Amino acid sequence: MDLFELFLQERTYLKGVSLATLRYYLGVRRAFGSILANPTKEGMLECIQRQLASGVSAISVNAYLRGLKAYVRWLHAEGYAKEILRVQFLKAERKVLATFNAEQVQRIVKYRPAGKNFTRAHTAMLVMLDSGLRVSECLGLRREDIDLDNLILRVRGKGNKHRLVPMSIELRRALFRFCGKHSTGQYVFSTARATKVSNRNLARDMKLLCERIGITGVRCSPHTLRHTMAVSYLRAGGNLFYLSKILGHTSVTTTEKYLQSLGVEDLLAVHDRLTLLNPGR
Repeated sequence: MDLFELFLQERTYLKGVSLATLRYYLGVRRAFGSILANPTKEGMLECIQRQLASGVSAISVNAYLRGLKAYVRWLHAEGYAKEILRVQFLKAERKVLATFNAEQVQRIVKYRPAGKNFTRAHTAMLVMLDSGLRVSECLGLRREDIDLDNLILRVRGKGNKHRLVPMSIELRRALFRFCGKHSTGQYVFSTARATKVSNRNLARDMKLLCERIGITGVRCSPHTLRHTMAVSYLRAGGNLFYLSKILGHTSVTTTEKYLQSLGVEDLLAVHDRLTLLNPGR
C-alpha cells in the first residue's frame, strides 16, 4: 500500500470523511499523482505548470493544491517527511457567488407543487433556503432529527460532526405537513422504498421544479440555495460568526466568501439601522 492510500484510509476511518471528499482526493491524485510518492517543491511546481498549460483554471488548481497541502502536512505529522513543503496558492479572481434574487425566492416559497417528487424537492428547497444545509445534510435528515417543539434541526455534517441548526416557524409548518403526508421510513426525504434520496435525483427534480416556476438566469441547485441563504442572512445584518456556526464551517474565514456578494446598498441599509445617530435605535 502506498502512502497516499494510507492517507485516504486514515481520512476514511479516523476522520470519517464523506464519499464526496474521497472523490475530491482522487482528483488530487490525478493532478499530482506523479509526485505523491516523493513530494518536492520543484515537483509540485511542475505539476501546477502542467495543469495551467493544459487549460485548468487557477481556481481548480488551487482546489487540488489544497488537498495536496493536507497530504503533505500528514506526511510530516506521521514522520514520513522531515519538513512541510510550502507552495503558495495561485492568484485567482474571486467570483461573486450566484444567488436567487428576492423575487425568485418568493416564487419558490409560494409555489404549491403537485406530486410526491416535486413536493419532496420543494420541501427540501425550503429547508436549504431556511437553514443553509448542504445537500448531503438535508438528505441525511431523519425524522428524529426534527425537533418541531424547539425549532431545531439536528444535523450530521462533514466528518460526521453533529450540530444544532435553528429553523423558522414557516419551515416547521412545511416539515409538519410534509412528514405527515409524504415522508416514510427513517429519512425525511425518502424514496418509495423508504431509502434516502440520492443527490442526483434531488438535483434533477429541483431543476425541473425551477423550470415550472419560471426561474431563469441562475442555476437551480442545492449550492445556489445554500449561497442564497448565507448572503440573505448577511444582507439582513446577521452576524458572520453565527452564520459560520449555522453553516457548519470550521473556520469563519470560510464563511467570509459570502461577503463578496454584498453591495454598498446592503451596507448602507444595515448601517442605517445600526447607527448610534438613529433616534429609533
